[in-house]
Amino acid sequence: MNASETLEYTARSQNPTEREFPLRMDFYWQAIAMYALALIGYALVRGTFWDGSITLTLQDPIVVVLGALVLGSCVWSLGNWFTRRSIIVGETYLRFTNRFRTRTFHQSDIDVISIGKQKILKVRGAHKVVKIRLRSRRRLLRVRPSLYDREQELVQALIALKRRLAAKSSPSN
Repeated sequence: MNASETLEYTARSQNPTEREFPLRMDFYWQAIAMYALALIGYALVRGTFWDGSITLTLQDPIVVVLGALVLGSCVWSLGNWFTRRSIIVGETYLRFTNRFRTRTFHQSDIDVISIGKQKILKVRGAHKVVKIRLRSRRRLLRVRPSLYDREQELVQALIALKRRLAAKSSPSN
């Protein structure tokens, strides 16, 4: 099977009603840029200019901390980019995927979906956390929609899944 056949097979095997929401990566790159600018700015302020050259002190504790933050943010963002986490919401299921593993929860596995609103401070988006209670698990699954691309669309898809779950569990006349 060549590459074009693989792409065609993948396109055919995907359900047209499912929507994928990948993890948002812009926050990590913004953090790296801000930490790097702070490091450069502090190094320029603390450095000494002598005969047209600048001498930087790398043993200054603040330079070490800012450098560690830049390096840590780079490693963390590369790790999240490598794992490619995403949520796929289908008609009757919720799927959490990453590069290594896929976990699918069908309507029969989901007991309750509760969508909480942000009350005190609106940092990003209107919804703070989505809690999903599963029948086979004691602890709740927590999803922060603001961590994923197309946050409002993700919340709407989860609300639609919640309505289908409520319609399925209510007795029909």
